[in-house]
Amino acid sequence: MTQWLPLLGSLVVAAAVLVGVIANNRTHREGIAAADERGRQALDTAQRNVELSNMVGDQRDHEAWRREAVLAAVASILETSASVRADLTSCGEWDLVTADEIDGVGAQIHKVIWDRPSGMLTRLRVVAHRRISNKCEDLLRTLTAAQHITMQRLKLHIDVEATVEELEDMAELWQKAMRHAAEQERALVEITRLELGIEVATKGPATAPVPAPIPAPVAAQPEPVAAPIEPVAEPVAEIVDEEPQVRDEPGEQQPAADAADTVEQRRTETVQV
Repeated sequence: MTQWLPLLGSLVVAAAVLVGVIANNRTHREGIAAADERGRQALDTAQRNVELSNMVGDQRDHEAWRREAVLAAVASILETSASVRADLTSCGEWDLVTADEIDGVGAQIHKVIWDRPSGMLTRLRVVAHRRISNKCEDLLRTLTAAQHITMQRLKLHIDVEATVEELEDMAELWQKAMRHAAEQERALVEITRLELGIEVATKGPATAPVPAPIPAPVAAQPEPVAAPIEPVAEPVAEIVDEEPQVRDEPGEQQPAADAADTVEQRRTETVQV
């Protein structure tokens, strides 16, 4: 029996070592799996960040392209409008003597209004908000109306039967059309700035208000002294001789002896008479 004890001890030790190795391997496998999971998550996060960055870059590039397209189209239409208005403003310098010549010039201007701007208008309907394309279309229609009014005005000038009132009415109508076209140009500029988020400073830096000059204090002048009022002479009342009334004042009573002497003297004078 004692011969098997070393063998049994070796088996126990071998079993313990085997269990430890198996447990250690399992721990290593779990650590490797956790590291692989963390690596996969980090890789997925990095890939998402790259995709997000590419998406943001693509959106930025697309927005920049859209802004450039809108600005180019609106600028082209505004240039056409300014050129047409300049031509219509100088209509008085045209050397046109017949209605056919006037119609020919009107057709050329109409082509300028709708030839190139028509393609720009189509582009704006695709890449911009519809309010910009609507403003551009309204501007082109107003220019067309101004062109027709200008041609009618020129024909009226060569008409020998035209009256002064008709010429004045047509001139006023032509001025209204030109003013309306200029107002629509400004409205198109404002709506384009609002669409693209363009802020333009229209006012300069605020300056401190200039204080109003303070008048110098006026020295106090002495008040004029009023002239002395002369007393008005009152009428003197007529003096009437009256017997003075003797007032019995306590401080001026005569002694009783003096009064008795006076009475005695009056009696003596009466007896003598």
